[in-house]
Amino acid sequence: MNNKNLASFSVPFNTTTLFLFSTSGSQSSIEKHNKALHSLSANLTYFTFPHKISAKEYANLLKSPITRGGAVTGQGLKSEIIPFLDETEALAQNTGAVNTVVNRNGKLYGYNTDAFGFETAVKKHIKESGLEINNAVIYGNGGVSGVASYVLKNMGINVTMRGRNQDKVNKKMKELKLTDFSGPFDLVVNATPMSSYQLSEVAGFLEILDGSKMVFDHNMPEKDNKINYLEQFCLKTNTHFIPGKEMYVPQMIKQWKLFMDGVQDISGNALEISEDDIKRHWNV
Repeated sequence: MNNKNLASFSVPFNTTTLFLFSTSGSQSSIEKHNKALHSLSANLTYFTFPHKISAKEYANLLKSPITRGGAVTGQGLKSEIIPFLDETEALAQNTGAVNTVVNRNGKLYGYNTDAFGFETAVKKHIKESGLEINNAVIYGNGGVSGVASYVLKNMGINVTMRGRNQDKVNKKMKELKLTDFSGPFDLVVNATPMSSYQLSEVAGFLEILDGSKMVFDHNMPEKDNKINYLEQFCLKTNTHFIPGKEMYVPQMIKQWKLFMDGVQDISGNALEISEDDIKRHWNV
């Protein structure tokens, strides 16, 4: 099968092939995931949407008998989809965000693997750097902010929030039970796409970077060969930088373990996929 999103990349499928969807994804990620699935002989095909979709529309699509599940990304969608799911794990409920939905016999199960990825990345870099992190500020009020807040508070780190829209920030802080306090901040968490832009153009961002020890960037413009201006800033100021890939890889492995559980190969045989299989075939 050839799809315009996949360019010349051919995707094998048959009448029992199940589909995996994502609400975002670059050309490179589409090809990467499908090549990995093909190399495993998994009877799955991965697609992304070229347009916005509502939480209700996405949930209805994921409930289709030809759908295995989907990755949930985008402003607000991670929390908006929860009411349309049949079951949601406790972690996803506590963070207020679902990034992974699995269709099991027509019922939708929601999970959050972002929290595992974020915690893995932050703990690793705190340990390796030897830096003492007592407080943090999250820039942005989307689904990632709830995940970051939950993880950091569980680590005993005091958390506050900033953003471009103060009304939305205030609403999110109230929802997450965060208090406002001033910097300098030990850790700055960017939960927006702003590192793709000159930092001077992003309201209030340079201010929260002043005096920071460590910066985590959820955005990954570098994966599409674009400049990461936040990473450049950290290099110039000798600020410890945690790239989004450090969160993406562990969360992706956990996410694909959920997607692949119980999946068949192209011939209809049961597949047993290990974490090492995912690391090897996705080359991470």
